[in-house]
Amino acid sequence: MAKYSVGLLLVLLLVLSACERPVPPSTDPAAGGFNLTLYLQEQKARMQDKKPMVLKSVTTEDNPTETIETDEIDWEDELSVFDDLDLNKPTLQEYYTRQEIVLENGDVGISYEKNTDSEPVVQHLYLLLTPDRQLKQLQARLQDKNPLFFSRRNVQLNAEPATGNISGYRIEGVQKLILSDSLHYRVDANL
Repeated sequence: MAKYSVGLLLVLLLVLSACERPVPPSTDPAAGGFNLTLYLQEQKARMQDKKPMVLKSVTTEDNPTETIETDEIDWEDELSVFDDLDLNKPTLQEYYTRQEIVLENGDVGISYEKNTDSEPVVQHLYLLLTPDRQLKQLQARLQDKNPLFFSRRNVQLNAEPATGNISGYRIEGVQKLILSDSLHYRVDANL
């Protein structure tokens, strides 16, 4: 009986894998996409090496704003909120409508809007690129909810148009656990 169970299980697995939806090809940056994952990896490595001075302000609820100036930042952790924003991954493409437009000054705007029947964490993403496809600005809205937790964040990342290097970022959001009050917060950082 065990032989037949294993054999039946193998047949079922083969049938299920044959029914999988094919993965769409990834968006090639040369064909119009922007590889945000690679960009963030390069920026994190550059800033870990260069240790730029950062003026960072944090505000929560009714508390006074706390501001520090430091060059001691773990950039991997600091920019982790932006890691989930690369929507060119093949597994995410079916959840979004992508639109690209060339602006009058030659800049390129790429907008991703979630489809109405999907519930991804990234609700909206807008990339503003220079004519030579360097990042100038990124704006996104993220929302995550489950029965125990709710989180909504608006994030913005600015870059120097000449170099594409990060010049500042903002994270503004609210989070709530089921048995606690909402916490509103804002983080501003300028390099």
